[in-house]
Amino acid sequence: MAILLGLAAALCWGGTDFLGGAAARALGVRRSQFFSQAVGFAGLSLLIAFLPAIRSQMASAPPEAWLWGLAAALSNFLAMLALMSALARGKAALVAPLTATYGVVTTLLSLATGEILDRWALAGLALCFIGVPCTVYAPDDGRASAGSRAPLRLALAAALLFGVGFWLQGHLALPRLGTPATLWLLYATNLICLAGLLAAQPAEFRLPPSSLWLLVTVLSTLSGAVTAALGVVLRGERLSPLQWLGIAAALFGVLLLRIGS
Repeated sequence: MAILLGLAAALCWGGTDFLGGAAARALGVRRSQFFSQAVGFAGLSLLIAFLPAIRSQMASAPPEAWLWGLAAALSNFLAMLALMSALARGKAALVAPLTATYGVVTTLLSLATGEILDRWALAGLALCFIGVPCTVYAPDDGRASAGSRAPLRLALAAALLFGVGFWLQGHLALPRLGTPATLWLLYATNLICLAGLLAAQPAEFRLPPSSLWLLVTVLSTLSGAVTAALGVVLRGERLSPLQWLGIAAALFGVLLLRIGS
């Protein structure tokens, strides 16, 4: 059952990332994320309203748990913007595997706080460190423009921020807040931050065209492999053999990190 749930999560998250890039290209990063987060926030708020046990746990949580949850939410918010910007501007087949290496960051943070890793996690770290440079490399490196590198830099920034955010969530917020409250705080933070960014351009608050509501609703973030596959199959993205090798190494490294954690 755990394996099936893990695969289902990978398919959902990978599809979300791919559709997120499509929505960002059609609506803009901030606007697409605002409406998708609004859907998620409304749905989760409705769920909490009908579950007194969750409300009780939220009310009894210590202030520091809320502060750590807020810090994690802000980190994930910045990571989300970086990821959607990267997917809107670059190849999903490259961006998704790079972002999936956020597990390296969480693992390094765990090491720094005294956690002991087994050989699988260490092997996963090594593969990720090998795979990322190969993925970033392009055969026409000498002619590559700064703009062509921007999506890769954004993907790496997203991996760093996701790693920090998920570590804060898992170690400092979620044990005391619980899963629903942690996710609710994430949606609320994202919604408030996006509303602030969009306030300077009120026209962006208009509802998206009806043809794009499917994308917005689905967006209510092994996901890197699904996103990469969709990019290759549906958008015809072409990668060099070395980049394919880098993707395989990075994703296998991420898998080993999961096994070793």
